[in-house]
Amino acid sequence: MPTDDDTIDGAAPADGSAPTSRRSWLRRHAVLSLGAVVVLGAGGAFTWSQVRPLVSTQYRNIDYVVPVAPTLTATEGETIYRIDPTLSVATFEVDETFVGSETQRTTGSTHGLAGDLAINPQDPSASRVGEIVVNLEQLHSDDSLRDTRLRSAYLESYSFPLATFSNAELIGAPESLGKGTEYEFTMTGDLEIKTTTLPVSWDIVAMVDGPKLTATATTVITMSDYEIGPISLAGLLRTGDEVTLELRLVALDPDRESISTAITVPPSPEIVENAPSFRNEVMPVLAASCSSCHSSNSMGSHHWTLDDAGDASDYSHAIGIVTTAGYMPPWPASELGVPLAHSDELSADTIKMLAEWADAGGPLDVPADTPIVAPDDAGRIEVRPDLTLEMPEPYLGSQAVPNDYRCFELDPGFTEPTFMTGYEFLPDQVEQVHHAQVFRIRAGVRAQLDGRSGTDGQPGYSCFVGPAVGPVVTEAGRSAGSDLVGGWAPGRNPTVLDDAGLLFQPGDSIVLQVHYHFDQPPVPDRSSFVMQLEPGTSALGEVKVVNPLAPVEIPCAPGVVAPLCDRAAALVDNERLYGPAGSFIETGLLRACGTTPEEMTADYASTGIARSSCVSRVPADGQIIQVLGHMHTLGRTFRMTLQAGTPEEQVLLDIPDWDFDWQMLYELQTPVTVTKGQTVTIECTWDRSMDPKRSPKYIVFAEGTEDEMCFSTYSLVPKVTAPPAP
Repeated sequence: MPTDDDTIDGAAPADGSAPTSRRSWLRRHAVLSLGAVVVLGAGGAFTWSQVRPLVSTQYRNIDYVVPVAPTLTATEGETIYRIDPTLSVATFEVDETFVGSETQRTTGSTHGLAGDLAINPQDPSASRVGEIVVNLEQLHSDDSLRDTRLRSAYLESYSFPLATFSNAELIGAPESLGKGTEYEFTMTGDLEIKTTTLPVSWDIVAMVDGPKLTATATTVITMSDYEIGPISLAGLLRTGDEVTLELRLVALDPDRESISTAITVPPSPEIVENAPSFRNEVMPVLAASCSSCHSSNSMGSHHWTLDDAGDASDYSHAIGIVTTAGYMPPWPASELGVPLAHSDELSADTIKMLAEWADAGGPLDVPADTPIVAPDDAGRIEVRPDLTLEMPEPYLGSQAVPNDYRCFELDPGFTEPTFMTGYEFLPDQVEQVHHAQVFRIRAGVRAQLDGRSGTDGQPGYSCFVGPAVGPVVTEAGRSAGSDLVGGWAPGRNPTVLDDAGLLFQPGDSIVLQVHYHFDQPPVPDRSSFVMQLEPGTSALGEVKVVNPLAPVEIPCAPGVVAPLCDRAAALVDNERLYGPAGSFIETGLLRACGTTPEEMTADYASTGIARSSCVSRVPADGQIIQVLGHMHTLGRTFRMTLQAGTPEEQVLLDIPDWDFDWQMLYELQTPVTVTKGQTVTIECTWDRSMDPKRSPKYIVFAEGTEDEMCFSTYSLVPKVTAPPAP
C-alpha cells in the first residue's frame, strides 16, 4: 500500500561541480506541476511559511522569463498598457486540510503574467483586454513529492503549461475615466485550464493614473468543473472544490515606461552549518526507513528515487514535511492503542532532527553520490519454504487502470488438515506491486471462484474489495467463506507464528489479492507466496480469524439531490448489481448491531460525517495476536476497542486518519489475553469529501468500488485446554 517520482536535483554536488544536465531537465519540468496548482487553485500548494519556510533547491535554476502573450495595437483614442510582471501577481485561495491539522485558507501566488490592455478613457466600455497568460513554470512549492502526483494525476501540466484568459468583455464600465479615480465594474470572458474552457466573471476595481493602470480582478471557480480536483492525496492533503482567484495587475504604457522582461528569482535559503550531520544522523534513518521502498526499481521509486545523498538533499524539504506530518514512513495506527510490533514510526527526536536538517537546507557532509543502502538482512525473519505457490501465469496490467486490484487463486492442494505457521509474499515486479493481501477460501465456497479467472483475457480477476465470495452455509448456521490471513507491503518482514498456526482443511484454497500501481508501462508480473507448514495434528494453537462488522449508512451530501440518493432506490440498485446480498447484508447488520438507519444518520446533515459502531463478543478464551480495519475511500477514522467503557478498556487499533492505500495487518507487540464473552467494539466514520468524485448515491455496506464497509478482523489463538487425565 505504499506511495510516492523521479529524483530532481538542484543542489550542486559536494565537489562543487555543476548539476548534471539530466537533473537540470527534470528540475525544469518538476516546476510545471505546482504552477498549475498555485495559479489555478487546483491543489494544495502552501504559503512559504505554512509548513516549512523553505524553497526547494531544485527550483533555483528556473529561467524567470516573462511569458509571451499576444500584443495589441492602439486604435484612435486608445492607450496600450502592458502588464509588468515584477509589479503584478496572480493568487489563489482554497480551503485545505493537511494531515494532522485543521482546515485553513491557503494562499499561493506567482508573478508569471503577461498581457495587453487597450484603454479608451473617453469611452471605457469600448476598451479592449487582450489575452492574459500565466506561465506555470515560474511557481514554487514546498513539497515536490506532492507536486509530482498533482502534475501527473490531476493537472497534466507537462502538456498544458499555460493558463489563458481571453474574449474579455467589460460590463458596467464608467462613461469616462478620471485620472486617479477608482472604478468598479465586471469583466467576463473565457478561462482555459488544461483542455477545458469555461466562461468566468471577474469583479474589477481599476484605476488609470497617467502611464500606469492598476486593477484587481477577483473570481471564484470550481475545480471539478475543470476536471482538475478537488485534490485528495491519500491521507496527506485534501482541498475544497471552490477556489478564489485574484489578479493584482500593474500595467504600464510601453511608450513611456520601461517594462521588465525578467522576474526576480526568489532568494534561496542559506545552508545552516550547525545542522544535524547527514552522515551520522540523517543517512542511517533514510537507509533504515525509506530506501527499501524508494531505491531504484522499488515500488516507491516512481514517486521519489532515493539512491544517494544528493537525492536526499534535493528533497530535504519534502522529507521534513512528510515525516513531521507522520505521512511517511506509512504507519496509520496511532499510539492510542496497545503497542504494535514492527512499527515503522519514527521517534519524536528523529522527526525533530529531520525537520532541523530540512530547515537548514539539507546540507551534506558526504559526497552527493554516496549511496544510501538499506541495512542487510541480518536478523531477518526466515520462513521455511515448505510450499511455494506461484501465480498460474504472468499478469500484464494496463496504465488505463493505474490502481489495479487483481485476485489470483493459488491452490495449495491440501488433502489433510495443515497448519500454516509462517508465510512470505515474494513480489516479482517490485516497482509495480503496491501491496498484497492473502485470503483463505473455505472449501465450501471454493466453487464460487470457478469461471472468474481469465474472463478478460488475463489470469485472475478484478477484485477491488477482496475475493468476494459468499459465506459458508451449514446446518449450524452461517460462517465466513473467506478470511484475511496475511498481508505484505514493501519493507515488511515475513511472518512466523510462535506455537500457533492457521489451520487449512482439505479443499481449502488461497486467493492472493495484489494491488498493482502503474506509473510506467506495465511488465508481466508473476509473484509468489511461500508457506511454512506443520501437520494439522501438531500441538499448536489454531488461529481463529474473527470478523466483527458494522452497518454503513451514508446519505448523499446535504443539498445533493439525485434518484439514487433515496435509500430504497439505492438498495434496489444494489440488488441489481450484486443480487440479494446487495441489500440483505445491511439489513442483517442493522439487526445484529441493534440500530436503525434513522439513528445512524441523526446528525449527518449538521456534521457531514457518517458514523457507525457495533459490539460483538469474543468467541473463546485465548489471545489476540493480530488486528486489522477495513473501509473504502470515504473512510475517515477507525477504532477497535476491547471492553469499551469499562475499567478494563484496551484500544486494540486506532486509525485517526484513514488511508485506503495503507490497510495493514497489525501484529500486537504482546498478545492480549481475552476471555469468552468480552466485548469488542468497532467504530467507523466516513466523510464524502475524502472522495469527492463519488457519484451521488445513498451508500450501505456492500462489496462494490462505490460502496463502503465497516469491516475488521482480529486473529485469536484460543486457549488450549489439557486433555482429561486417563
